[in-house]
Amino acid sequence: MQRRRRCCAPSLRATAQLARLTEATSGGLRLVPRLPLQILLAIVLVLAANHYWNPETAESPDLDTSARRHELPKTYLEVVRAWTFDEGGKLTDIVEAERLEQFPRRHLSYITMPRFFAHSGDDRSWSASADKGRTDEKVDRLLLRKNVVLIHDQSGTRMKTQALDIELENKVASSNKKVTVVQGNNSTRADGMVVRMEDEIIIMKPNVESIYAPMP
Repeated sequence: MQRRRRCCAPSLRATAQLARLTEATSGGLRLVPRLPLQILLAIVLVLAANHYWNPETAESPDLDTSARRHELPKTYLEVVRAWTFDEGGKLTDIVEAERLEQFPRRHLSYITMPRFFAHSGDDRSWSASADKGRTDEKVDRLLLRKNVVLIHDQSGTRMKTQALDIELENKVASSNKKVTVVQGNNSTRADGMVVRMEDEIIIMKPNVESIYAPMP
């Protein structure tokens, strides 16, 4: 049951009487001029606030609230770009995103509109994009999801799928979802693929179907 405290605030009349102080003079008693009404009202409000104001410490959160706090991201970042270099100081890859939410307790980050650029030396590079993704810090992987496109920049070969896992250390990308590889007028479909970026090798998984268009 909620307990309420009742108390009385000083009345305007009592406050006004305090304003009619008197002082002794040689001719008798003389009234001190009355304070303006605005000042009297201010005094009443201050006294009332002192009577009624009783701040209390907020209750501790319940177990469900505490559990939800652990699920909240620790850090929000907008327009993110991260560079990775090898021991010799050469650039190996770049990861960009419009938004990143980091969960240190779970060792992962959720990213919106991620973009990935891998450099293998000799001006060989790959680029990937997706609608969303996440990083798995435990195994150093970048997981791209929904409308994923991987491009070999030098040849223009495009690989489209709905899920792609990239091992950042070994530069190996793999997918167990249906994938379409397009190069020029030719296209190949399969139930997945493995891409070794540093070796520039694409391995198609079962149920491969290719369409070749003759050059004009």
